[in-house]
Amino acid sequence: MLNRLQETGNTVEVQDTTLALDVLGRYVCSTWDEAVNNGGVAFDVVVIGAGMFGAYCAEKMFRNSNLRVLVLEAGPFLVSEHVQNLSRIGLNAAGAIAVPSNQNDPGTRERVWGNAWRSQVAFPGLAYCLGGRSLYWGGWSPRLTAADLARWPKSIADFLQSADGTGDEYERTEKETGVFDKTDYIAGPLFDELLKKFKGVVGVVPTIDAIEEAPLAIQASPPASGLFSFDKYSSAPILTDAIRDASSAPDFRRRLFLVPRAHVTRLDTNGNAVTGLQVIVNGVPRTLSIGPNCAVVVAASTIESTRLALESFPTPLMGRNLMAHLRSNTVVRIQRSAFDPLPAHLQAAALLVRGSTPQGRYHLQVTAAAISGPDPEAVMFRMIPDIDLLDATLAAESAGSIVITLRGIGEMQGDKDPNTTKNTGNPPSFVDLSDQTDEFNRRRAWVNVIKTSDEDLLWNAMDNAAMAIAQAIAGDSAKLQVVSKGRDGLGTTHHEAGTLWMGTDPNASVTDLDGRFHHIANAFVAGPALFPTLGSANPSLTALSLARKTARAIVNRSLTIEADFIPLGTGGIAGWQMAGSGGFMELGGNIIESVDGIGLLWFTKQQFGDFILRVDWRATNFDDNSGVFIRFPALANDPQVAVDNGYEIQIDDTGKNPDTNPPTFGDALHQTGAVYTLAPSSKIASRPVGQWNNYEIEARGNNIKVTLNGENVCELKNGTRPLNGHIGLQNHHPGSRVQFRNLRVKSV
Repeated sequence: MLNRLQETGNTVEVQDTTLALDVLGRYVCSTWDEAVNNGGVAFDVVVIGAGMFGAYCAEKMFRNSNLRVLVLEAGPFLVSEHVQNLSRIGLNAAGAIAVPSNQNDPGTRERVWGNAWRSQVAFPGLAYCLGGRSLYWGGWSPRLTAADLARWPKSIADFLQSADGTGDEYERTEKETGVFDKTDYIAGPLFDELLKKFKGVVGVVPTIDAIEEAPLAIQASPPASGLFSFDKYSSAPILTDAIRDASSAPDFRRRLFLVPRAHVTRLDTNGNAVTGLQVIVNGVPRTLSIGPNCAVVVAASTIESTRLALESFPTPLMGRNLMAHLRSNTVVRIQRSAFDPLPAHLQAAALLVRGSTPQGRYHLQVTAAAISGPDPEAVMFRMIPDIDLLDATLAAESAGSIVITLRGIGEMQGDKDPNTTKNTGNPPSFVDLSDQTDEFNRRRAWVNVIKTSDEDLLWNAMDNAAMAIAQAIAGDSAKLQVVSKGRDGLGTTHHEAGTLWMGTDPNASVTDLDGRFHHIANAFVAGPALFPTLGSANPSLTALSLARKTARAIVNRSLTIEADFIPLGTGGIAGWQMAGSGGFMELGGNIIESVDGIGLLWFTKQQFGDFILRVDWRATNFDDNSGVFIRFPALANDPQVAVDNGYEIQIDDTGKNPDTNPPTFGDALHQTGAVYTLAPSSKIASRPVGQWNNYEIEARGNNIKVTLNGENVCELKNGTRPLNGHIGLQNHHPGSRVQFRNLRVKSV
């Protein structure tokens, strides 16, 4: 028997089984109650699915905001790295299988792989675990071509491939995933010779457009001095690392949780907003109520995200435009004599070939090695830490011929017309709801994916190009041996896309350019379901870039402010600096709270002259003390500089004057709303303790006007201190806990 979690006092220990200590699972995951019932502020974002795109999107929101993020993953924790970064422990992807009805469902395969939908087409299914299919993916990450993106909304095309103020988003994603420095992983004499040979076929094989270095999401060289490379990319490590950062705070103010075995079955709506999630957690039904400002990111794969949307808030367009890829494998063996002289021992090499026909685009993923077996990728994607194994591998790479695999990837075209008749086994491809139900009594997805006659022509052209390239490189047919040729099933590529495509017209697309459903104000999509067209490129690079765009949009949405105002920072303490003692802590919800003191948190990035500043604040006790400082010079570690040179708009409903002996209370120069010691507050206009208040502080020339909750409470005229400077928030004394949010400013 395996031991269950043991509780000692209020501490849940790491699970100790007869075989192992479950440190990874316990240090990364949380129970439902730990995440939901800890007394913290409400979640700002719920991400459904911790696979490639959900994990990535969640990490970006956590790192770049003060939002509170909950990630719900239907499967368990498995491992925290791509399986090819680990020792060979026997983790494999499941093979494709057709499951047209529940009685054909084989259940869980390869530990975490399940077939969620029903189809007459064979699919491998999904990996239900942290990281999802990103733990197993091949790593090929080509960009969509300019011709592909010409069929996308222009602003998205510009966002991906050209500067928009933040730089080329494709390049940012490539650097993050290890794609950018392509030859840090694939290099050497075999690569150089193949690159030269393949460039020679451009113009010879008529459908070939370009030869490129292999865009593999593998980082072999450190990104900077003192850092390790991360090998093959998966989203699991970045989410894991973010969770560990978040775990340094107590649960009530922790900003990122991952709850495994939490299967979201439905999204409840009221009007145009999601207001709740129906979740099965370890077999127990749960309901999570959320407010209309809480963003929900559906990232459960293209097909399952579409099923959840159809189950929850359907429209006629959802499930249309389904696309996958046409995939072929041509393996040839070419004698070494067809190449310029090569060394005896060779490493593997890889290239990308771009091609097009009138029917669409394709590319060839080329891998090569001097091996006796038929699979160069077995050499490319293997860690060999044992010197004896390394010697044996290198010895095998001295074969008398080069084995080259040309894997063709051809695009499919989606049908967006909601009036096209759906007919299983015939075009168009689509996702709909099945009459089969799952274990939670929800309708499964039904998937019809099928090629058209035009796609058949493209497939033939792609296969012909692969053979024409091999023949051109070999030169002499006697030096060429075809090892194998074959086509993969349409459901085997893991590249399903397009069913929730983005666009500017709600009548012609499902989601907007940030990935938000047009008709649902707080629900977003992450993943290739957003693609208007697929092209031939593997979808991960583009979908990761779009997931980052969605994360950024959700963060900016949380900081939505009045016209002409700009937020001070990103809702937390990034961009701010402490002077003095104590500090501020982030609580999520773009809320920060003062801790101990006396000190000053000041915004370092900008000084302001004439402006209107709006600040939401609330006290937790009647005698809490704080203040908003303006127009003070840059500080070192002495907040007294701001006291002497700037202005403080006081927060203290007791009106305590510390300069009298004994201190007096109710002093208008020291109470909430006053410009501290310089202009009195006419009244206490603050709301009861625990309720939010709004300051509007207007500074024009030598005059400062203070409005609290819509009431004019103070005016300072003819001030004598500087006319510009920084903005800051005071933390006053131990036990005083004043919270702030929504700091925004407008220059006037």
